[in-house]
Amino acid sequence: MGESRAYVVDACVLLRFLQGERGAERVARVLRSAASAGERLGLHIINLGEVVYTVGKHLGWEVAEKTRTEIGLLPLEVVGWSDSLFWHAVALKAHHAMSYGDCFAAALAIERGATLLTSDPEFKAVASLVAVERL
Repeated sequence: MGESRAYVVDACVLLRFLQGERGAERVARVLRSAASAGERLGLHIINLGEVVYTVGKHLGWEVAEKTRTEIGLLPLEVVGWSDSLFWHAVALKAHHAMSYGDCFAAALAIERGATLLTSDPEFKAVASLVAVERL
């Protein structure tokens, strides 16, 4: 039986999944569950950028391009610009000790009423505002 929760993923957890690091199996289960239910996990485009530039920086831009293609095959909805998400992320950054990219992941999860799937301890700062599942 699959999971029925909505999820948003951040850059850290997506990198762990792609690199087969600790927690990758949990991410794979959530992705399989979403795919079998015809659903997609949320991923803000800022966080997608974090993944691609991190891969490019460490493994080269050819690998980064392949990684972007692989991500496109996953059951993820890449969410772009909206005034609402922008202002929500800005407010989170102003009031919490978090990276700007993490603020977009948190804002997306908050707006969707979704669980934020992460491996980043920074999200403790907003645990009272959003459900956080930390690997």
